[in-house]
Amino acid sequence: MSTQLSFTKQEQGARSRFRELLTQAESTEDVKKFFYQTVRDLLVDVCDSLPVFNIPDVQLDLSRGEGYSLSDRLMDEADLSNLMHGSDLDDILKRLSKNAWNRYHQLEKNPARSEQKIFPIPGS
Repeated sequence: MSTQLSFTKQEQGARSRFRELLTQAESTEDVKKFFYQTVRDLLVDVCDSLPVFNIPDVQLDLSRGEGYSLSDRLMDEADLSNLMHGSDLDDILKRLSKNAWNRYHQLEKNPARSEQKIFPIPGS
């Protein structure tokens, strides 16, 4: 019987910071950026060694409209496939992406409101 690693402690800190960031998001681009930052910080906490990676390596999966994707390079070089199968990391990333998608869709439905926050009309 193999051991299952748990990153619940790391998830709690990441989710707390992520909630704060999502409340500050004013555009769908902010949501994608905050998702990347949160996943990056979480991976740094739970992985022994990581290659240098950037925003294209960690994305909300826009083609499916839900979930997330990690680049093949990141999966291979950090051996994330084995870590995902032997831990709760995949479930944690799915929960984070679900929160991101909820906020993404809120902002996507009302882009005028987001623009008004970014470019306020004087006197309103």
